[in-house]
Amino acid sequence: MKNLIFALTLLINPYLMTADLGVSKDFIERFSSLPSYTNVDISPDGKMISVITKMPDEKKGLTIFDANDGSLINTITFPKEEEVAGYVWANNERLLIRIGYFDKKWGRGSPGEYFSINYDSSKPAYVFGMRSRAGQQKTKGKVIDKSSSGYIENILEDDDNHVVLAASPWGKSNTGAYAIAVRINVYNGQQKKLGKSPLAGGSIVTDSKGVPRFAVGSDINNNTVTMYRASKTDDWVELSRSPFGEGEIYPVNISKDDSFIHILDSTETSTTQFKKINTQTGETEVVFHHPRFDAIPQIIDDEVLGVIVNPGYAKAYWFEVDNVEFQDSILQVIQEFNGNIDQFNKKQVGVVALTKKRDKAILSIADSSSSPKFWLYDMKKNKMRYLFAMWPEIDDAGLEAEVPFKFKNSDGVTIYGYYTPAKNQQDGQKVPLIVIPHGGPHARDVWGFDPDTHILSQAGYAVVKVNFRGSTGYGKEFTKLGFGEWGGDTQEDIIEATEWAIEQGIADPERIGIFGGSFGGYSAAMAPMLRPDLYKASVAYIGVFDLEMLYNEG
Repeated sequence: MKNLIFALTLLINPYLMTADLGVSKDFIERFSSLPSYTNVDISPDGKMISVITKMPDEKKGLTIFDANDGSLINTITFPKEEEVAGYVWANNERLLIRIGYFDKKWGRGSPGEYFSINYDSSKPAYVFGMRSRAGQQKTKGKVIDKSSSGYIENILEDDDNHVVLAASPWGKSNTGAYAIAVRINVYNGQQKKLGKSPLAGGSIVTDSKGVPRFAVGSDINNNTVTMYRASKTDDWVELSRSPFGEGEIYPVNISKDDSFIHILDSTETSTTQFKKINTQTGETEVVFHHPRFDAIPQIIDDEVLGVIVNPGYAKAYWFEVDNVEFQDSILQVIQEFNGNIDQFNKKQVGVVALTKKRDKAILSIADSSSSPKFWLYDMKKNKMRYLFAMWPEIDDAGLEAEVPFKFKNSDGVTIYGYYTPAKNQQDGQKVPLIVIPHGGPHARDVWGFDPDTHILSQAGYAVVKVNFRGSTGYGKEFTKLGFGEWGGDTQEDIIEATEWAIEQGIADPERIGIFGGSFGGYSAAMAPMLRPDLYKASVAYIGVFDLEMLYNEG
């Protein structure tokens, strides 16, 4: 990323450049670095705070702090190319870490191997994967072949010694493996099979005992299939079978008492409905539905706290939970920090982690012009304590705020996007513009802090991001508008977003560039071919340029 941004900022067409870049090499390196702190969590008893930390060699370690005074307890790292890719608290002392690999040339990867260790580095053990006890067995007693990957599906709140992994053997079929629910002992890796998905190439959702109750996968015709069973002994029943783009039912979680299954359903409406299904009666209730934007559930420790939609700024809708004191406290904090939606200094508050008693929470407080900050909130004392910023090395003073915008394209379709002004740009001032189409193409940009955008903004460029037709988040009908339109209507949306910036008087029409990666790289090459008069420079990064090669070779 450093070389990419440096090339974009310094080596782009000189015709596009301003006389004074306004940023130093040190500034670029700090803003293009990986975040120092990610994946913040708190132990179930609330005594320790954990966070994935960027180490001096760029690898990721796991750091544990005392929650009361912030003092350092321990840092867990791995030798050679191994690093921490993810983790969970299995109980008050035990951490389950997903092993990752980092190579400065080839990047990062994770084969789905898990390592377990106490917070003080005692009792280390590989519990899943090639080096686990089961992976090393020579007998037929093991449940899962060592050539498997897995992800944590269920923490099993009432069982401190076990978690449930959804494991998938490698290369078992053309349509993908059948996920298997495996109970893993977090101290020695002992396994017990709890059930198997009836569908290939998908995922499962388990109940409070770890038994698979919901499954999503694909059939040979690439239809998305959803199945459900009422209990461990009941037969699997098909709920939906949908062609790509025609909506689907996707499981979110099962309530802790197993009485409800929460799902996202877009089979009957364009935007997703958040529903709950009564596991005893089969009755379905629509809990939330927005007519224009898809709902994104906010889940902490298998509890759905609410949903978020993204019309421009993210908007949260919080549900009632069992702990009324928790509900009131969190809502008070959110109201205090969120401010007025029309103000540029709006903050967005997210619940990152909770203690088992729901008396303490890790909150993230973010906006588009400063590095996201993490806070510890004590609900009983109603006190907030600052922990750290995601990018503490970034001085965010003077950074410009990102502003949502929308316009109707020439077809009458409403297109949404985000605009960041150049540093100190005045009203009516026309400055150089960089358009950044996102990858995917079935993905989207959201409002928030983006270091790449700020590098360009501080260097004197305004930035436009556009969620062209085919993007997600606006319902399946909007996504379908992009099918078969990679080089057609999708590019027209990008071009018209560029013209929107010119019409607003914020972009110099003679100094416009375009830059993107993946599908954004394709667009960075394609849009200037369609409108060579509009774009004076183009940078395509890991772009999609040969579809036949992409399909055949990946």
